[in-house]
Amino acid sequence: MNIKVTGTICALLWLVLTTPINAAEWNKEQTKVWNLVAQSWVDETTGNGKWPGNYVHKDVVSWNSGWPVPRGQASMEKWSRFGDQNSKTLQYELFPLAIVIKNDTAVVHYSVVSVGENHEKKRKREQGGTVETLVRDGKNWKFISLTSFDIGKSN
Repeated sequence: MNIKVTGTICALLWLVLTTPINAAEWNKEQTKVWNLVAQSWVDETTGNGKWPGNYVHKDVVSWNSGWPVPRGQASMEKWSRFGDQNSKTLQYELFPLAIVIKNDTAVVHYSVVSVGENHEKKRKREQGGTVETLVRDGKNWKFISLTSFDIGKSN
């Protein structure tokens, strides 16, 4: 086989293996999990009080670069209510990358771009990656682990 053909085959194979699964290719349970993730963002950004209480497992752990240690549900609730009163998300877009489900555990990878406004009316654009683990709690899914990281900073 010549080098051009081998290179083309390798490039195509790499493309197929590294392309994220499209929502159109998700099964019923993956779609259910993604819809829950997306709805959690709606409820968090509208400040209607449903996030995180309606979505997280009682043993939830959350950690990102904005916190010195992992935190649980009580801390998430407290700071979410503070955020509801002192800032708002003006716009966001979620980009699902992968959802893997094994038995009663789901792992969701996605990125997000958002623009928020603080209490001084200053706006900030953020880009981040998110990995969330959910567990089946009866018939519903609940977040049990959440982590996020900055992809890039731009103001």
